[in-house]
Amino acid sequence: MTHDEIKLSLPAFALGALDPDEHAEVTAHLATCAECAAALVEEERVVANIGLEATPVTPPIALKSRVLARIADEPRQDVAAARAPLADSRVVPLRPPVRPRSVWMNGLLLAASVAIAIGASLYAYALRDEVMALRGAVAAASDQSSRLRQELATMRRDWATLTRAMDVMKAPDLLRVDLKGQPQAPAATGRALWSPGAGLVFTVERLPALPAGRVYQLWAITGTTPTGSGVFTPDATGGASMTVPVPAGMARPDAFGVTIEPVGGSATPTMPIVLLGSAGR
Repeated sequence: MTHDEIKLSLPAFALGALDPDEHAEVTAHLATCAECAAALVEEERVVANIGLEATPVTPPIALKSRVLARIADEPRQDVAAARAPLADSRVVPLRPPVRPRSVWMNGLLLAASVAIAIGASLYAYALRDEVMALRGAVAAASDQSSRLRQELATMRRDWATLTRAMDVMKAPDLLRVDLKGQPQAPAATGRALWSPGAGLVFTVERLPALPAGRVYQLWAITGTTPTGSGVFTPDATGGASMTVPVPAGMARPDAFGVTIEPVGGSATPTMPIVLLGSAGR
């Protein structure tokens, strides 16, 4: 039998209704399958409780009279048989007659066994469905909780970025530089807000899409010395924004530029510059 067929036969196994070959095959499978072994424990618990859930039935009043009459009649039959002439001189002890079980009683017991097996299976499947539903509800709640935690973390990051941007824009030493697209990105525009104490806020629009394995890198240029100020990847519209701290002791930039670099950025700009803006004095 397959795993699923053995799983379906567990109610009959718990009731002892399998033939010897099937019983041996299921027993061998249970020794190696933890899932079926756990299911059998549930089936056996259901079978053990079947008798406790039966509703008591009061026998008919006439039944008592019929039983007493049958008992009163049987001794007379045994005495009559004892007085009959013996064909053999040997004395054979009499045994009470054994009445064979009627056909309808066998059928009734078989029907009851089948009903019990079906009821046990239905009860086990109902419990299994409830367990699966509970597991699904727990998994859904866990997924929702994870999404809420991620959204909360994103909101906290966005709030921190917004707070830093507001601090930069309110700084008394704010430097504003507008950047224009160069021949490689003529439609692009950008803006850098720089404060030595509050940080750097950079926004850009309409940048071209990047080739695979490349990012844009912002440079703060003082004299002829460029300083990397962060890497970014624009969205589908070519827009992007970032807020980064300014290194302590950094001199006031004379210009800002953007180049295309390998993922992770570079130590020095890779020409050409695609976006450039000079700071006024």
